[in-house]
Amino acid sequence: MSLRTKLLLLSLLTLILPWAGWKYAQQMETTLRSGQEAALITTAEVLGRVVASEPELLYRTGELRNTFDPNRGDLFAPLLLTQPLIDGFADEWPEPTRPVPGFSSAQPNAPLLRLGVHGRSLHVYAEINTPRHAYETPTGNETVPESGANRLIILTRDEFSRERAWSISALAPGPIIVRPCDIGSPWRPHAEDMPYITGVWRETATGYAVELRGPQNLFGTQLAVYALDKDNATVAATRGLAWVHTGSEALKQRLEQYTPEGIRVSVVDVNGWLLARAGEVTVNASSTYPGLQPDEDGFMRSVYRNLFPSSSVKPQAYGLPYGMWGAPVDKAREGTNAAIWFDQAGGEPSLVRAAVPVRYRDQILGALVVEQPGEQLVLVRELALTRLLNVTIFATLFSVIVTLLFAARLSHRIRRLSRAARTALTAEGRIEHSIPGTDARDELGALARSYDTLLGRVKEYTIYLQTLGTKLSHELRTPLTIVSSSLDNLVSEEALAPNAQSYVDRARSGTNRMHAILTALSEATRVEQSIDNTDRVHFDLSELVRNMGQAYRQTFAQHRIETQVPSEACTIDGSPELIAQLLDKLMDNAADFTPAGKQITLALEAGPRDYRLSVSNEGPPLPPQLNDRLFESLVSSRGSSDGKPHLGLGLYIVRLIADFHGSRVTATNLPDDSGVSITLEIPRT
Repeated sequence: MSLRTKLLLLSLLTLILPWAGWKYAQQMETTLRSGQEAALITTAEVLGRVVASEPELLYRTGELRNTFDPNRGDLFAPLLLTQPLIDGFADEWPEPTRPVPGFSSAQPNAPLLRLGVHGRSLHVYAEINTPRHAYETPTGNETVPESGANRLIILTRDEFSRERAWSISALAPGPIIVRPCDIGSPWRPHAEDMPYITGVWRETATGYAVELRGPQNLFGTQLAVYALDKDNATVAATRGLAWVHTGSEALKQRLEQYTPEGIRVSVVDVNGWLLARAGEVTVNASSTYPGLQPDEDGFMRSVYRNLFPSSSVKPQAYGLPYGMWGAPVDKAREGTNAAIWFDQAGGEPSLVRAAVPVRYRDQILGALVVEQPGEQLVLVRELALTRLLNVTIFATLFSVIVTLLFAARLSHRIRRLSRAARTALTAEGRIEHSIPGTDARDELGALARSYDTLLGRVKEYTIYLQTLGTKLSHELRTPLTIVSSSLDNLVSEEALAPNAQSYVDRARSGTNRMHAILTALSEATRVEQSIDNTDRVHFDLSELVRNMGQAYRQTFAQHRIETQVPSEACTIDGSPELIAQLLDKLMDNAADFTPAGKQITLALEAGPRDYRLSVSNEGPPLPPQLNDRLFESLVSSRGSSDGKPHLGLGLYIVRLIADFHGSRVTATNLPDDSGVSITLEIPRT
């Protein structure tokens, strides 16, 4: 893994900042929610005490708390937000937001009955299914016809057990006629009218519908409805007198006196039926931050909302306006304070809903529910989270970019230092170091200075080794000459004993060998000096190679010498003497590695841009460790078993001559590793 990748991965650790910010925002939101829930529960408890101080506002009669059962046929009349238009249609009557006990479980032959309270009036809607119906025929006098028309009988009983009955009929679709009547069949109507009850009779596809309105105190606490045909036979009826439980307009007015602005308060009985509701939830979004206005979502806000979902629960249907069932109302009806948060839905903002039991002495009369908009807290949370995440993401991107730039700069410096160290030793074996960044004051600068010092010392040592041969040749040649002359004088002055003569011969062999070594050591220096003083001439390289090949057949008679030279002239600018010396070195080197009887090939090829002069021999391939150092000074792969000195200067001289001609010399193994080929690429002139 590269240094740049490591630094990039390290910089990505800054992504922990958005995560930490999100956790902090969550903790902040939890704390704020807990505080708001506690404050709302306190408000609910205070309002609950106000409601408990007047328990008569919750129930018209105390029996309703224990005996009211919609599944048995009892009726509930909720508070209506608007007064229905008395037109005989049920489209203005509210539908519950969830299945309500007794609302849609009509028994066979039972009328569809709906009740509602608005102000001090009770509204009644009844729909009767009958195949035939007839209207009342006017008599022209004040008498009341005893039969011949469909009627609707309403039987009531008040809290004092007094029963009343009314007969409702019509002359035609339109206004109804309401008369008191006898209790019990045949429900004979009286002559006088009921002035406080108004309504409308409307024909339907399956029968008729009656919608009426009257003072609430006229209907008592129990109610029964009977539908009679023209023969006074019952075609539909409720299951006897049913308890009528209604919302409390007086309780609503009392709640409106104590309900704070922006809060909605509801009171339900012990069974969850809604008795009163006051106040409205309003949102005051004063922030001008983009995306937090009531009519704006904001791109970043929507992104963060999807990435970090709210901890609020989804809104649920409570059964309004008939009642409230579900969390947290159910817990409050059981005697436990509770609060819950809801997400925005159904045209309402995010809400926090708290519920507390309404206690009167040791009894629970119901529950008081307080709803407050939580949108402001959501806005604050999303505003803080949006700003925090924007800043952290910007900081992360900035740190990643800076880290990448720093990594690129750092890796660039390291690559320059590595490249300078790698190329300090040239292919010719010279040390030409130019280490960059030595003036930097950091660790890389110290490393560059260490490299520069090391290469400088290696260069000095290499120069010393390269000139050591010349120095030794100069210093040792005079002592060797003295030794050689002394041996000659010793032999010429007197006859030596046989044993002494052998010692003298061995001494002469050693001195001759030392002379050869010194000559080889100084040969490279002489070649360098001769190259500096050599003039370039225009000559035919092919003719030179052809003549040299003929001479080598006699010189290296123990090998098969093959010459491959093109027929056309290959003219270059250079020195034929140096080329001949180069070929001598290459042929000597090839002959040393070629077994007797094997082939040595001297070839010249004419290319489009250069001439390729090569010497190939059969024998062992190049050692892998010498591929890049074969043409350096004092590098050799041969031993000294033949008695000749091999100091590694032959191919070094070849490289010096190749450099003089602007050529490139390479040594490669033959394709089948059967030998070695040394090639000189000489540019055309």
